[in-house]
Amino acid sequence: MNKKGQALVEFLLVLPILIFILLLVVDLGRLMVMRNHLESILSSVDKNTTEVNDLEYKIQVEKKDNHIILKSCTDVYTPGLSKILGSPACVSTSKEIKE
Repeated sequence: MNKKGQALVEFLLVLPILIFILLLVVDLGRLMVMRNHLESILSSVDKNTTEVNDLEYKIQVEKKDNHIILKSCTDVYTPGLSKILGSPACVSTSKEIKE
C-alpha cells in the first residue's frame, strides 16, 4: 500500500473545501471593513448631507423619515457566496436624526 499516494488523494479531496473557507474569510472580512468604514463616515454626516465623496467605496445616501442610511455594494470573490449574500453584496448602516 502506497501511503504517499493516499495522503495526496486525501489532500486533493480536502483542498477545494480549504480554498472555499479561505475565500469566505476574505470576503466576510472585506464586508466587515466596509461596514466599519460606513459607520465612521456616518458619525460625521448631518441631516443636510445628500452626497458622500469617498475614493474607496461608492456610497449612496438615502433619507427616510428621521434616518440617514448609507449603503455601499461590492462584488464577492467566493463562488456560491453571491447566492447567499446577493450579487453584489451590499452593506448599509443608518442613524437617527434628532432635530
